[in-house]
Amino acid sequence: MKMTANALCFNHELKIMAMKKMFFLFILIYAFGFHLQAQTTSRAGFDVNVYNPSAKQFFDRYKNIDHIVIFYDKRDIATIEIFFRGKPQPTFGERYTLTFDGDLYLFRKKYGKFPFPNPTTAKLTNFQGIGKITDVNVIYNLTTTMQRDSLVHHFNFYTFEGNTEPLLGPADYRPTFKGDILKLTKKLEQDFKNWKPIAITDSMIIITGLVEKNGTIGKLKLIEGKPSVYSNKVLEFMSREATSWLPRVDGGGKRPWNVRISVRVNKDNSMKVSIL
Repeated sequence: MKMTANALCFNHELKIMAMKKMFFLFILIYAFGFHLQAQTTSRAGFDVNVYNPSAKQFFDRYKNIDHIVIFYDKRDIATIEIFFRGKPQPTFGERYTLTFDGDLYLFRKKYGKFPFPNPTTAKLTNFQGIGKITDVNVIYNLTTTMQRDSLVHHFNFYTFEGNTEPLLGPADYRPTFKGDILKLTKKLEQDFKNWKPIAITDSMIIITGLVEKNGTIGKLKLIEGKPSVYSNKVLEFMSREATSWLPRVDGGGKRPWNVRISVRVNKDNSMKVSIL
């Protein structure tokens, strides 16, 4: 099956070094398989490779890292996966979900300042023989591989019929807090005021807990930050207030699953609670 691109909109802001350097752009079109419960009509993929040396110093510092894969939620960077050098091929090493405040903290703690690429506005608008990408049955997703001197944008592109949403195998849902996280945070802030005076050893702490099949949470423990009166108070608060959850569901039904909860105290004593 041979397909050609009719139009590709690509508008990516690049950091250009003082020295004039050439950048290259090429599109590789290839067919790929994608299992969907809905009936697929066409499938294809693109790689767009852009010269970008902004991460060169990072890769020089961490020579064991081969490349980093970036996943997006809409236009924002959501998750990164780090692959280490290995033989015969790079091996998966670490995953950070940057929409979870705890992972963002741990990533910055370990790697410091990181030259994330600017949020890409790369998008497909039309594909000859398939139609406009705005059609309800035309879907693509975008990931970016960050290498020492380049960014490779991967477009996975497919169409389907029969459902308005593609079903990529059995349902798979993480545990979800049933309450309002903003209200939970406000309640914690109010309790925190009543705890004073209390020493804050770590402005960021991360705890883990097990959400059972019946939606309760238990086995809460501290996994990031030093044990203290403050961390004990937070553990007590979560065991008392964050009690109602939707359990993990996958192809085998409901099952117990660990969640992580991060709590950050800001300089103005406001707080941020994040859950993964």
